[in-house]
Amino acid sequence: MVGGDEPSPTLGYPLPEFVDWIAGFAIAVAGLALLVGGSALTFVVDREMIREDIEAGEITVFVFERELTEAQMLEFTVDVVDWTGIGLLVTGVGLALFAVAFVVVRHRTRAAVEDDESAGSYLSYAVLGAIATTVLSFIPFSPVVGGGLAGYLEGHETGRSISVGGLAGFLAMVPGIVLLLFVTVGLYNGLATVDEGDFGIVVATAMLLVVLVVAAYGSGLGALGGFAGGRLSEDR
Repeated sequence: MVGGDEPSPTLGYPLPEFVDWIAGFAIAVAGLALLVGGSALTFVVDREMIREDIEAGEITVFVFERELTEAQMLEFTVDVVDWTGIGLLVTGVGLALFAVAFVVVRHRTRAAVEDDESAGSYLSYAVLGAIATTVLSFIPFSPVVGGGLAGYLEGHETGRSISVGGLAGFLAMVPGIVLLLFVTVGLYNGLATVDEGDFGIVVATAMLLVVLVVAAYGSGLGALGGFAGGRLSEDR
């Protein structure tokens, strides 16, 4: 089961089953989009195409204000593109599998409860909050909104509205975090290939710090939204 998705007869805001299907569909579509992008980078963008772009001046790489040679640019760019493509594929497959698992588990959860019981669950509310965060990512501090939704659905009386909001914010960041990790590997390998391994360590360290900041950003703002959403739920 996905995260111990268990029915609760008293806690959680009741939602119709079609919400689960919409959520699963949204996650699957996101995964498909990443799969398309990853497939393009992995199977369409080849070494020769990159070489032509470098020779045409469309790709230029500098390290410490030193322009790499065309041969070095080629090796560096190929590494970054390859690992980014793999990251997109892995993230896309992961989202697609999660979408299927989410819908299946939610269906089983609903089938296991009585008609007068709530089939709400901590994880499902966090997932809905994460989807809201992603859909509204064009607005500043969108994890607050997604966390607020999760906290509202969970309800203040459970004492978990803050944590479910934080989880919602974190889940929304997971695809980006996974992709950043693969890009980090590509950058390090590319720099090591052109004899800039020491600088590659610096870049990799900086990228890992970015990952931590992204995770803290999503979780922190999500938790803040969860607190506010939990308070609002007291009036329902």
